[in-house]
Amino acid sequence: MPCFMEKHWLSIQNFNLRRKKMKIAIPVKMNRENPPLAPLFGKAKWFAIVDNGEITIKENPANGGHEVVHWLASLGVNALIIQEMGRNPFDTVKQYETIRVFHGGFERILLDEALAKLEKHELIELNDEESRDAIINHHEKRHPAHDHEHGEGHHHHHHH
Repeated sequence: MPCFMEKHWLSIQNFNLRRKKMKIAIPVKMNRENPPLAPLFGKAKWFAIVDNGEITIKENPANGGHEVVHWLASLGVNALIIQEMGRNPFDTVKQYETIRVFHGGFERILLDEALAKLEKHELIELNDEESRDAIINHHEKRHPAHDHEHGEGHHHHHHH
């Protein structure tokens, strides 16, 4: 069935191309070689941007989780590796259907380790409500004092 084979081969090609084109953002604690991940997504001072294996560390200009997401999206980021994320940024990520979110675990982890795990498909992708809620609940238990800004007109709905 040559037709089937050909199609199959094409889909594998596309998959590889797609994987290469991942532009990943990771919140990190400091601006240096192989920094540890910053546990709190929205509060991270720095973000490592990984584009085709090139790592750039940028200062986070945004104030709060959902602004961070808009900023990263404007950089063309389509994957995040996070440890903890509140409900607001998660909701914002959901508006960008192009952005995938992977969980780097809750333990201290260095940037290189997190990227190696992503490469080996060892990170859980938070692509359903259940996996996201697990992260949000963990986050809210640890940071109950946060007053999560409940929609003070912060909802930018992006229609693609």
